[in-house]
Amino acid sequence: MVIRVKKLKCLWCKKTFNGNANKRFCSLEHKNAYHNALRKKETEQIGKVVTILKNNRRILEKALNKKEVVSLKEQALLDEGFLFRYHTHNRINQGDGKEYVFCFEYGYLRKDNGWCTIVKGKK
Repeated sequence: MVIRVKKLKCLWCKKTFNGNANKRFCSLEHKNAYHNALRKKETEQIGKVVTILKNNRRILEKALNKKEVVSLKEQALLDEGFLFRYHTHNRINQGDGKEYVFCFEYGYLRKDNGWCTIVKGKK
């Protein structure tokens, strides 16, 4: 098998280098830099969402204050910086069929009267 060496152009620095036809980068550092740049925006957005989810979790944990169930006004959560549109998953309570929204292991049920029931999920 003969591997032909060609003049190639690095996708990161645009300089020419010698290599086989399937090489795209002049060095491993440039390959990593190129792919890191592609994923940078995605990584930044994911990081922002994870930060919001962790903050929501902390707020629910604080509101529960080591109790099993607590009821409080939605506004109290909002005042702490809680963002209702960010959550990790939903669960339907087998007993009453109501859907609880969770941020990791802490969940809440929003009621029509502006109140929330906060719970800690079972393992």
